[in-house]
Amino acid sequence: MNVQQLRSEWAFLTNAKVFVACSGGVDSVVLLHVLNSFCKDVEVIHINYGLRGSESDEDEQFVRAICSQLKVPLFVKNVDTKSILSDSGGNLQEVARDIRYELFDSLLTKNEEGYVVLGQHADDQVETFFQHLARKSGVLGMACMLPIHNRYVRPFLKVSKAELIEYAISNSIQWREDSSNQQNKYTRNKLRNVYLPLVEKEIPDLVSSVLLLVDAFQETQSRIEDSARSIVQDILVTLYWDGQIFDQTPNEVRVDVIRQLGGGYEVLEQLEKIRFSQKGKMIACGDFQFFKEKEGFSLRNKLVSNECELLINEVNKLPASFSKEVIYLDKSKISGDLRVRPWRIGDRIAPIGMKGTKLISDVLTEAKIDSSIRDRCLVVLDENEIIWCVGYKISRKAVPTQETLKILEVKIVEKSFVNFK
Repeated sequence: MNVQQLRSEWAFLTNAKVFVACSGGVDSVVLLHVLNSFCKDVEVIHINYGLRGSESDEDEQFVRAICSQLKVPLFVKNVDTKSILSDSGGNLQEVARDIRYELFDSLLTKNEEGYVVLGQHADDQVETFFQHLARKSGVLGMACMLPIHNRYVRPFLKVSKAELIEYAISNSIQWREDSSNQQNKYTRNKLRNVYLPLVEKEIPDLVSSVLLLVDAFQETQSRIEDSARSIVQDILVTLYWDGQIFDQTPNEVRVDVIRQLGGGYEVLEQLEKIRFSQKGKMIACGDFQFFKEKEGFSLRNKLVSNECELLINEVNKLPASFSKEVIYLDKSKISGDLRVRPWRIGDRIAPIGMKGTKLISDVLTEAKIDSSIRDRCLVVLDENEIIWCVGYKISRKAVPTQETLKILEVKIVEKSFVNFK
């Protein structure tokens, strides 16, 4: 293991806040020693899951002793994992992972310039590769673990466990073995202890070959993410996913668009099913909702959709005075149903008092609406066009006259729609 090369490659950690996840195993203990040799602000995180009785407590005491010796601060989280499993059910490994990353995420939230550094190594990467292969994962799954992603850093992904053990022995570094790693009831342990050693006897270059494949998948995934990111940015600006763009986008890029918006593959499957269906159908996606439009999908934040709706009443006459919160329309001039949504780039309205149409963006500019709250502005529309830029302009299309027989009073029920992110 080339420590000097590692220090050079991960030099950006030198002056950063570094949280080192340390279980007491050889990978995390060696990681702690290496990082502590050049990083100025190291803090160790140890989670005692309480799953192995006194052995778990001994692991904790071991990590405490190392931190005392190295003079680095330590944060220990004790968890009654068995009770959590009893209450909520689920897979032990998944529950433990959720516990870890909930803690890690909270630390990163409090330390905006910090990093969580993990000790996964090349052998772990190979095991992950075969696990994902068995699950029929796409490119993202086969890209496995990234060296750095969202302030999670894994410096040892090119370093084998054998190299870590050799380094520990050469530098008189002690570690503890987790006895549960020898239990073959979990798929990863079966791969680690049974299947992969057998394959490596026949294919000595297995690990290096798999790592080459992972590199290739990571490069492909990076290109996919870049392509998806530009589409996502456009969707978030326009609040719309054009149908032709949707159709022309390669499937693997569409998958990543949905992932970046917080959804899973099932969201894409549902969007594909309703692509040519009637308007109005809704698909949830993370913090958003997709609504089927005539030629594509509009996007709405869930915080808006549940707080903002139209209240429509039929009235006998117009009021003596008007306000910006309520409009009155000629029912006979409305096509189909009225609905409300956030405005998007390209929206136009035919305002009272002028010929032709006007971009909603120009309406908001003229109203001197700050860019930080523009995306909170709403429009009301029927099947054909925008009737109302809420609070600013009304279309001349459906304005009541003396001949109007049925007048609709239209207003936004909840004003909390301004909390739109």
